[in-house]
Amino acid sequence: MAPLWVWLVAGALLLVIAFVLVRQAKKGTLIGERFSGFSRNARLLLLRSPFSGLSVSLLRLLFNLYLLAVGFDMLFVAQFAAINWTCHGLSVIPSGILSDLFGRRRVFLIGYSGNLLATTTVIFVTDPTLLLVLAGIIGLFEGGHAIVGPPFMVEQSREDERVHLFSLNGGIQVGAASVGNLAGGLLPLLFASLFHVSPESAPALRGALLCAVPIMLCSVIPIYLIREEWKPIDIRRWVKGIESYGRIGMLAMTEGLVGFAMGFSAPFYNLFFDQHLNATTTQIGMIFAAGSIASALLTLFTPLIVQRWGRVRTVTLVKLLGIPALVLLGMSQNIVWAGVLYVITILLVGGPYPNKGISDPIYSLFAMEVVKERERGTTNGIMHAFVEFPMGIGAGLAGPLMAMGDWQTAYLIGGGVLATAFVLYYLYFVRYDSRPVPVLQPAPAR
Repeated sequence: MAPLWVWLVAGALLLVIAFVLVRQAKKGTLIGERFSGFSRNARLLLLRSPFSGLSVSLLRLLFNLYLLAVGFDMLFVAQFAAINWTCHGLSVIPSGILSDLFGRRRVFLIGYSGNLLATTTVIFVTDPTLLLVLAGIIGLFEGGHAIVGPPFMVEQSREDERVHLFSLNGGIQVGAASVGNLAGGLLPLLFASLFHVSPESAPALRGALLCAVPIMLCSVIPIYLIREEWKPIDIRRWVKGIESYGRIGMLAMTEGLVGFAMGFSAPFYNLFFDQHLNATTTQIGMIFAAGSIASALLTLFTPLIVQRWGRVRTVTLVKLLGIPALVLLGMSQNIVWAGVLYVITILLVGGPYPNKGISDPIYSLFAMEVVKERERGTTNGIMHAFVEFPMGIGAGLAGPLMAMGDWQTAYLIGGGVLATAFVLYYLYFVRYDSRPVPVLQPAPAR
């Protein structure tokens, strides 16, 4: 079982959330009031968020630990992650172009269906060669559905609701991730008692991983129900219509540096606690849940910061403030301090979906607004490619360092590259960030 301090921290965070929501309810500003002001398609996108955040967080928390429990070493886990992220990066630009030409909803449904089947298969496979093949297949299908998110949200929402929609969507996803992380810590205990095995054993972890499959299925239903008004784009006009080369190029450079930096740490946070600090699966789940709960709470207040500082300044300031916590996390030798630093890192820097930082929804929104509407799918595909492909490279380079127990060097490299990325991001994009945040208005009666 987890130590008392872990339960106390998680309980305290839940009490804080309850207190804030009660106060908001008394003032008439509860999340439900925002929700009622959104359009139908925007509400469907929000309904998908908890299922998506819950399933992905459960898989990301447990799968690396499951591979170790099956008998693979750290280098194999790093190789699996590197192949997965690399193939993800290779598929997103073609997927973005296809979504611009044929519609986001269609590309999403095809990609997500393939991802669901491949993810279900990988839980039962133990052959190393087949596992690596499935890592690539999952990455390819993930690229097919992940890239349509931000442009889809922009196109299915009104301008006055977008900042609130992106922030609320991010908050819901991360809040659901906290439940997924809690479940990831507790479900192995349940299956261990059912199978009469250790909670850290492969059968217990496999049973917990399988719980994510029906949740993934539920997350696709709201997208199926969306009524997308889509007109096919002429390919010649589309090619000639790409104009924002400088902005798209700078977004790609930022994402490339961020992906390379995050590859040294973010895909392996669970391994850091498991291998370096000897934490149990339950302890890891509680710590990850604490980070998700804190991020979900504070993400809802991000629009207030944006109103004062603007999108670019908010993103840059928050990211740079989180880099010292990331570097110190790699130097931690104590699980308590590591847990605190992890929470701060997730809040400010973020991690792989759905464990995003509090400024990540604003970052995604700004990227979609700074380019033309017909460029959004391609822009999002390029951004994903430039973050996922370098993340695969970073993960591959981090593998030997982790195998030697040298976590400090990996986290230090990641922090330095991340700082460079957001300094360049600020210097280029601050000139485009002068528009005030619109006030959310109720949806018109129909």
